[in-house]
Amino acid sequence: MQNLIQHHLHRIAAKHGIRILFACETGSRGWGFASPDSDYDVRFIYAFPTEHYLSVDEPKDTLTELFEDQGEILDFNGWELRKTLRHLRKSNATPFEWLQSPIVYQQEGDFRNQLWNLAPPYFAPRAAIHHYLGICHNSIKTGIADDHINIKKYFYILRPLLAAMWAADCQTIPPMQFEPLLAQITNKPELMAAIRQLLKEKEQAVEGQVIPLIPVIQEFIALEMARCREAAETLDKKQVESDALDAFFRNILADRR
Repeated sequence: MQNLIQHHLHRIAAKHGIRILFACETGSRGWGFASPDSDYDVRFIYAFPTEHYLSVDEPKDTLTELFEDQGEILDFNGWELRKTLRHLRKSNATPFEWLQSPIVYQQEGDFRNQLWNLAPPYFAPRAAIHHYLGICHNSIKTGIADDHINIKKYFYILRPLLAAMWAADCQTIPPMQFEPLLAQITNKPELMAAIRQLLKEKEQAVEGQVIPLIPVIQEFIALEMARCREAAETLDKKQVESDALDAFFRNILADRR
């Protein structure tokens, strides 16, 4: 699969005349709770040749491609470098997660480590909490009906909720993967057992499988969403100068590989 995804990345780069600086897996495969029929969610950061940034028009900042190949769905979504850096500066959770992915398909030089080393000052716990609680809210709204829930949606609530808890309690960048986040609830054995069982079921679940709501998990979700929301209100908004990101951007453009 690695070779197949790299093949499509090379095709995308040639088609759009871009350099792919970094490409990784996100979604359930990157988070650590894939189902047998999970798609491949490939995310990448790219740059255009320097002359594109000297034009009146802004270069295209998002690229999407969807392929079905060898019986697999391959979902590609890329952000242009300047867009990525702007979202990092705003403490958008997406680039912080991409840079932690355990599955890297392609990378130019030491791009990931260089950008990751610049990232911590731009992380704002308040913004991260609001981001992750927003995902929880949307997943609850779209995933629950008649006291039942799509099993996949349960994890689309639990993972961002655990990330919000991490941001509230540790005030550092939350891990991307589910297991380190889950370690926060080792002092809640009944809840942990319920989530472990849910993980086993998720690994064998078919797309769209629905299960009854689990009371111990529902109670946890309600309490922690309220607690994290209150915690966010006690945190200050954060703004950091862009000098380090500007220098990084210029260095990438100057490196004509």
